[in-house]
Amino acid sequence: MHPDDPPIPKLRGMAHIMHRPEDFERLLAIVDSPANGITFCQGCFSEMNVDIPLLIHQFGQRIHFVHVRDTTGCPTRFEETFHDNGPTDMVAAMQAYHDIRFDGPLRPDHVPKLHGEGGKADGYTFLGRLHAIGYLTGLMQAAEHYASPPAP
Repeated sequence: MHPDDPPIPKLRGMAHIMHRPEDFERLLAIVDSPANGITFCQGCFSEMNVDIPLLIHQFGQRIHFVHVRDTTGCPTRFEETFHDNGPTDMVAAMQAYHDIRFDGPLRPDHVPKLHGEGGKADGYTFLGRLHAIGYLTGLMQAAEHYASPPAP
């Protein structure tokens, strides 16, 4: 399950049902199965004003897929930022994924369009995503390198 984007109770008269962490807790409790999981969209969860690393630890193995992005603003008026230029502590988030031993798909999500880049500003422009891939790869390597040794 992916969070409502944006995470608000209603959009254009349609109810949103997955706009708070509590909604995900309920979903996971209703069907308490390892097959029932979350697409952890960091951008959507960050718009909920939650502690991203803490939420990663809370949902743990129920996170099946990760969209890494960041935003500024609020759910009704936000802007997507570059992964290294938003309010989320991406180092702590990547460490949290390492802590829970996340081994599923993790991909950079929407990025701003860089000056001079062709195409439309749809969040999937090439140069911004290339930057994000390099940045996230570096964070993953750092999390692995600086990880505490496993407890005996």
